[in-house]
Amino acid sequence: MLRFALCGVLVACSSPSKPAPVPARASNAEITPTRKAQLMAAHRELEDEQQTALAATCTSSRKQPRCEPSCYEAEPPDPRAGKQHVRAEISHLVCRPAGRETGQLVFADEIGGTQVMIRAARGAQPKAHKAGWEAGVARAVRVALQPEVARGDVIRVTGAWTERTHPVTQEALRCVTVSHHVAVMRAALDPCGGRGAIACEATGNAAVHGINVVHYRLGEARRLHAAGDDPGCQRASLEAIAVARGLPRWRQYVTLNVNKWRASPRYRTRFDGILDEETLFTTAMSLGREAEVVHTSCGGAAHPPPDATREQSFHTCR
Repeated sequence: MLRFALCGVLVACSSPSKPAPVPARASNAEITPTRKAQLMAAHRELEDEQQTALAATCTSSRKQPRCEPSCYEAEPPDPRAGKQHVRAEISHLVCRPAGRETGQLVFADEIGGTQVMIRAARGAQPKAHKAGWEAGVARAVRVALQPEVARGDVIRVTGAWTERTHPVTQEALRCVTVSHHVAVMRAALDPCGGRGAIACEATGNAAVHGINVVHYRLGEARRLHAAGDDPGCQRASLEAIAVARGLPRWRQYVTLNVNKWRASPRYRTRFDGILDEETLFTTAMSLGREAEVVHTSCGGAAHPPPDATREQSFHTCR
């Protein structure tokens, strides 16, 4: 113990000079009036930029595709919109990521082709599944479609699991067709392919468009990184991070500042299933955190700086 103490004394005595003192942080009183005016002007400019971006809206019926780096095309309306029968069979293609046996089912009707249709029902209602994996899928579809499934309706699996690749995201999927046998169809199908209170990208819902963009850009960034295109990976992941950040800020702004937030009990997303509002926003933020990891893995900054225009691009015409 003595030896260590002596060493400390010798080191201190042999030092040519004392360490330079750390300069104190300048107080507000020490900032010159000119510098203070410059800081205030910069702050006001940043605030104006953020407020302008948050308040921006798109009045066009179709947003322009944003190409960062590839062009994302918004989901088109369901081709069955406006169709109705007294009794009907409405088919859906439901999918999960390849290799995942459980979890959220995604309605991928846009890639279902001729397997997805609506037709007038004939004869007696079919029996519901009692057991097996088909019964599990039918239960999950029933929950997702509520409140569209009424008393007397039946959900039936009508095919086997098949491997597919989503043409938009290039994701590997396992999909199966199901039919919703509607005892009394009281409303026609809407552009979301559903009935009742539901929002989707095809009806111009900005929140759904936002989460769809985040999911798409994250998948794109991963593919580009795997292909060795790290500059492209950085651009795609940065877009995913920005929109994931911007979504909750925009909802708060619209709710508190202009009191024009239009809530929906259900949101039909393109790649993440039918979600309630809170799940939509938490899912988008989770995808954004995944995009941050990808961004650093392809050489991007660990904490990219905010960009109000990019963060709010999902609800503008850009």
